[in-house]
Amino acid sequence: MLMVVGLVQLVAYQYTRGAVLAALERGARAGSVAGAGATECVAVVADALASVVGGLASSVEFGCSEEGGAIVASARGSVPGWISSATDLSFSLETWAWREDP
Repeated sequence: MLMVVGLVQLVAYQYTRGAVLAALERGARAGSVAGAGATECVAVVADALASVVGGLASSVEFGCSEEGGAIVASARGSVPGWISSATDLSFSLETWAWREDP
């Protein structure tokens, strides 16, 4: 039974990590549009996280910044261990998109 719980937790970790990466990519693309910036990036990432990972979104710290000619979106978070002997599975992700010229 512990093996099954461990495998399911690993699947939940992979899903959460993929969903956060997709949210960061959406945010970076939204912030890179001419006339947009880091504020739009943060709004899109927050909306995407809330709709895709639900309650786990509260365990994810994210932010967007404008660096040179790019919008950089980054996040750190973890999926908590479901049994006492399991550790939390953490991740740190970053993505960027070049800004459009106005």
